[in-house]
Amino acid sequence: MKRIHAALAAALVVVSAPALTGCFNGKQATTSAQATMNSGNGVAATAGPIHIEAATLVLGPEGSGTATLTTRVVNTGLEPDALTYATINTHPAYITDGAGDLQPGGAISFGFQSDAWINAYDFDGTAATYVPIQLGFEKAGLVDMSVLVVPPAGYYEGIVPTPATDPVAS
Repeated sequence: MKRIHAALAAALVVVSAPALTGCFNGKQATTSAQATMNSGNGVAATAGPIHIEAATLVLGPEGSGTATLTTRVVNTGLEPDALTYATINTHPAYITDGAGDLQPGGAISFGFQSDAWINAYDFDGTAATYVPIQLGFEKAGLVDMSVLVVPPAGYYEGIVPTPATDPVAS
């Protein structure tokens, strides 16, 4: 009798284990899908060999109507490419002249410990919201993202648009 109970218990464990593990395997597994979701720790996107990493929009000084996109853009391809176009919340954004030239195997950081900037000078948004951002590349094409807006505090303290005012409007 003990053998029958032990065999039934073992069979029950084997049969119920997949249902009780809480993990789902496959292409739509939560553990696989999280990398493409907006987490607030920066958004990642890809267009061909161009990889956009940790994209976050930092508000400018209070009342300035400005914001700066902090991100790292990596060219994993064999040909040079260039960031030629950007919009933040559907408005054209300013890209530092020459800053978008991406050599094969190269990377450019924007907005944080860098001389390269992607700025919005007519931004009307609030912290803790997501805004649409488009980055256009000469060869890789257009990348659409929804990026979190954060205040210029903590880790993002001191990130302000450079130049401080829109050079196109001046």
